[in-house]
Parts: sequence; structure tokens; C-alpha cells
Amino acid sequence: MTKFESKKVIVNASCQVVYEFMADFSNFEKLLPQEVSNWKVDGDSCSFKIEGIGDLSMRIASKKPCSQINIVSDGSNPVDYNLDCYFYSYDKDRCEVELIFDAELTAFMEMVAANPLQNFVDMLADKIKELFE
Repeated sequence: MTKFESKKVIVNASCQVVYEFMADFSNFEKLLPQEVSNWKVDGDSCSFKIEGIGDLSMRIASKKPCSQINIVSDGSNPVDYNLDCYFYSYDKDRCEVELIFDAELTAFMEMVAANPLQNFVDMLADKIKELFE
């Protein structure tokens, strides 16, 4: 697996608030880029299309309240992946968020996709921060 770690961001909301937001896939669409279409949510699963990549689906595999959410690829995706969302208490009204995206990439895919995937996890972290400003 190839690992992409987002920058850590300080979010102006408690771990509880940010965790609850991220644990509800109906909120997740607010974090995704404009190239996303055909967004569908069904409880702890979602699917969507990204222009130039194709159809993707994922599900929440596990949750640790106010600490971690593990999201995994589900169904047929171009690659298998995990997205771990970590929440660290910064103080009573703020938390630190870090995202780690692990993908099963061939050497060629890693060479082509490394920068876009790193930019993607950093963009997600920035979007989380922006939503709570």
C-alpha cells in the first residue's frame, strides 16, 4: 500500500463536532471537489463518480468516537484503498485533524497518481478546516 498523509489542520470545533460531521456520509459531499458527480449515500456507504477516474464506492468500516473513522473501498473500484480520519483534541473548542489515505497502487500508477492523491488528502483537510471557520 502507498501512504499519503495530509497536513495536520487545526479545526475550530471540538473533536465531538468534527467526528460527528465526518461520521455522516451525507456531509462528506461538502468536502469533495467539483469533478464529483452522481453522489449517492446509503447509511455508512456512498458512491460517486470522479471525472477522469470513474465510479467509486466506499463504506465506513469502523469508528472510534472522537478519535478515528476508517473508510474503505467497497465494491468495484479502480484500486483498493483505506482513508483513515484521525481527530486529536487540541483544546475544548478545537481539534486537530489528520487524514491518511492508503492505496494499492502499481509502480506505474504510483508515479502517475502520487501528486494528485497527495493534493486530494491535503484538499480534504483544508475543506474540513474551512467548513468550521
